[in-house]
Amino acid sequence: MGGGEGSAAREVLRHKSMEKIVMCDIDQEVVDFCKKHLTANHEAFRNKKLNLVINDAKAELEQRQEKFDIIIGDLADPVEGGPCYQLYTQSFYENIVKPKLDDTGIFVTQVNSHSLLLSL
Repeated sequence: MGGGEGSAAREVLRHKSMEKIVMCDIDQEVVDFCKKHLTANHEAFRNKKLNLVINDAKAELEQRQEKFDIIIGDLADPVEGGPCYQLYTQSFYENIVKPKLDDTGIFVTQVNSHSLLLSL
């Protein structure tokens, strides 16, 4: 979820055991800019294992039938009314993320802001 600049995909691709990576970002303009200008991530964007989806992460997870070994949240801060706010709620984790993980799956996220505590 998120990671439109390609850095999370780049780091995941370092693990040769990864068979498929689905990266979902809501902002096509950011992705296009980063694909063109962030040279450190050019290889990640060109990798055949990467399936880049431009969509709202919540909507994308809700509609997918598959389960994942790992779900990574590389999101912007949870600013109220912003595009990521709904992705920092207990309801989202319990009702959307958890059912999409396989039996031994894990969820990892980074938090840039202390305001996360305010949104739970």
